[in-house]
Amino acid sequence: MLMLTFLGKNSFAVLAAALTFGSVANASADSHSADDPIYFTVSGGLGFADVSSYAAATAQLGANALGQTVYYSYDRATWAGRVGGGYEISNNVSLELGYFMTGDIDIKYSIASGVAVEEAFSASGLDFAVKYDFDDSGIFVKAGMHSSDLGNSASLTLNGTTYASASISSSGTGTLIGAGFESKASNGDVTFFGYDLYKDVGNVTGADFGYLYYGWRF
Repeated sequence: MLMLTFLGKNSFAVLAAALTFGSVANASADSHSADDPIYFTVSGGLGFADVSSYAAATAQLGANALGQTVYYSYDRATWAGRVGGGYEISNNVSLELGYFMTGDIDIKYSIASGVAVEEAFSASGLDFAVKYDFDDSGIFVKAGMHSSDLGNSASLTLNGTTYASASISSSGTGTLIGAGFESKASNGDVTFFGYDLYKDVGNVTGADFGYLYYGWRF
């Protein structure tokens, strides 16, 4: 469940990890094949966040305070995208660094009088991961971390007119795991699809975003 109060803190752990592993990659460059080990990726798809428990709890708090029923609805997914790059240490192991962002996961609360409150959650940040390819099967897995921001905005609406709005954000680190499949076409184009899970976005416990994507490597 997303925390009602965000605890913001800045972290550069992902960048530090990237620099550390970058040194290892440079040290191993002489032993690598003649092929260029550096590559870039771009992907897009859907971002998922389970806000059902959070929305239900918030609606109940409102109902307790107002003494009347609070109705609510919420999104289960939004758009998401990522750009990144990687370095092949060997035929099976690569280091990847990227930037990801999502659209809004919206939640709407309302009461019979026409008063409505809308909330929106979104995620963005840097990620760093070690990617492992299972020989020539095309299957890969990855694990790493992210330094991310969780944005939360809210607005008060009465009979269709917005009277007040506010936004806050939280920053911090969390873990990243994922898996997918990569294929190479006869013309040399490389495409991939997969699913990544960003745990505790913005260092907010339970703020987990899933990323289902399709992308290109070049």
